[in-house]
Amino acid sequence: QEDEIVQERQDRFKFIQRGLAVCVALLTLRLAYMQLVLHEHYMAVADRNQVDAFAIAAPRGAILDARGKPLAVDHSSSSLLYAFSADTARTVATRLAPHLSTTPEALYDRMTKGLAGVHVLVASHISPRTLAYVREHQSELPGIRVLPDSVRVYPQGDNASHIIGYMNSIPDELVGKYVQQLGFPPSTKVGWSGVERFYDDALRGRPGRIAVELSSRGIPMRTLPQSDAPTRGRDIRLTIDSSYQSYVQSVLAHQVTLLGRQGHQSVRHAMAVAIDPRTGAVLAMASYPTYQPAWFVHGISYKTYQEKFAPAERNWVTQAPIAPGSTMKPLTALLAMAQGKITAQTTFDCDGGLRLPLTDGTVIHCWTRHGKVDLAAALAQSCDVYFYQASLLYGHWPPPGKETSSHWLAVTRIATLRKLEQLQRAFGLGVPTGIDLPAQASGYVNESGGQVTDIPYTAIGQNEVFTPMELGVYAATLANRGHRVTPYVVQSVGGQQVRKRPPASLAPLHRLGVTDEDISAVLHGMYLTCNDPLGTAYSTFHWPKKATYVAAGKTGTAETGVQGFDNAVFIGFAPYDHPRIAIAVVVPGGGHGADSSGPIARAMFDRFFDHPSRKMNARVE
Repeated sequence: QEDEIVQERQDRFKFIQRGLAVCVALLTLRLAYMQLVLHEHYMAVADRNQVDAFAIAAPRGAILDARGKPLAVDHSSSSLLYAFSADTARTVATRLAPHLSTTPEALYDRMTKGLAGVHVLVASHISPRTLAYVREHQSELPGIRVLPDSVRVYPQGDNASHIIGYMNSIPDELVGKYVQQLGFPPSTKVGWSGVERFYDDALRGRPGRIAVELSSRGIPMRTLPQSDAPTRGRDIRLTIDSSYQSYVQSVLAHQVTLLGRQGHQSVRHAMAVAIDPRTGAVLAMASYPTYQPAWFVHGISYKTYQEKFAPAERNWVTQAPIAPGSTMKPLTALLAMAQGKITAQTTFDCDGGLRLPLTDGTVIHCWTRHGKVDLAAALAQSCDVYFYQASLLYGHWPPPGKETSSHWLAVTRIATLRKLEQLQRAFGLGVPTGIDLPAQASGYVNESGGQVTDIPYTAIGQNEVFTPMELGVYAATLANRGHRVTPYVVQSVGGQQVRKRPPASLAPLHRLGVTDEDISAVLHGMYLTCNDPLGTAYSTFHWPKKATYVAAGKTGTAETGVQGFDNAVFIGFAPYDHPRIAIAVVVPGGGHGADSSGPIARAMFDRFFDHPSRKMNARVE
């Protein structure tokens, strides 16, 4: 029996030995796994328990107007990061939530939405009172880090909003670039439109890095020497005078409101651009309605986005090609003269319409009867029939000789339209303008109509579309007698002048057969538009008070295919002798150009020449 007891004890001991061996083996395997496989992870955790490091964004460069007045600046601010710890998250959320105007549950969700060990942004641009609380209770808020930050401020509200643009969170497709490659914190906001986007590289600066020594409880003790201060972005100075820009925006808003009261209920937009024809510098660029770039600083609400921002986001000056109407007639005249089909003395009779030969009796109409007119009178009075006739001459309709109508439609019609397109491109139409803003559109001529009327309708601006910016460059090129400029909105970056392109040579025009005498004839017609009693813009510049400068221009009324919704357009420049400003104004749905866009043009010229350095006495030629 004693042997049995001894044997039983030995069996138990062996069982215990085997169990211990298995435990030791498992423990050894676990230690080996932790040492060999998880070594880097636990080293990183250990380091984080001693030193915590995180990126900080650089203060963004300021955007200033031509006189140095701020339009967008960064103000110092503070944000809060949380270094995740499952042991402290709920306690920290409970203590901090009341000071962030949220609930502990909501804050806890925000704090724990990142992966373990990853910094989570829990609050941006906190108030001074919240900052003071965190500083005073840092020992009770383990894992909370105060992040030096800045907040974008737009001191002039919506002024120049389509030039400045707005900022928003890093797009998903650019997170790798900004966060992984450039070292910016994930909370960084970047430019999404306007100058904020086009010059984002210069404005955003270089991010810094803060390294903080922590206590065993995760409380920050001191900032370590390994920290790198961020480098502030470079300031940008624009070409616009903010007071003039603000005035132009107010004029557009007033005119849209006035047109609505006068029965043009469908008018929702208006746009205008002013360019210095000597350099290409944009003096003002406005698209109505506007928006507040500050809406995005703290996060835009769905309601604000849908009701206010969405209708105003598009910059119609650079992104909305529209039918230009009769403002294209100067180009039609130039092509007809370059092709030797008319001269400045050529006359045509206008009885209110023109029956197209070799058609089924198709009649294309003028807006009134003009009688016998030469080129200058046709431009001043905007006679459609004159330019119909000129276009049929350079378009070779009816087809000469043995050419068939089908061949003309397929070959000669296209060739004629493309000759006109070549001339348009020389004046900045149908090509990128080169302006230093993102997402610009370019206009075009519709070649797909397949009708005889394509040629005469294109001659009066009814078969093509161009952006107001393209029309502004066109006006500036006319003012320069054919030298095309490249528009720009930024004159200096970080105090260094932006390199400007010189005005283009006249070689493209000369290759097309356009002479200086041809341009003089067209400019004289534009002069009469604004200064001859029969000119379509005469009352604009002579009533109720005569302008103190001499303007030249062209009005346009473009049918859109929607009854009662014609685009009102005006292009022009002043002074006539030595132009200093060229403008384009468009009011979609505004009706007659002189009635809707004309008053905007007059106001823009008046305010420009009202400046003490630009005052002048009227001089009529």
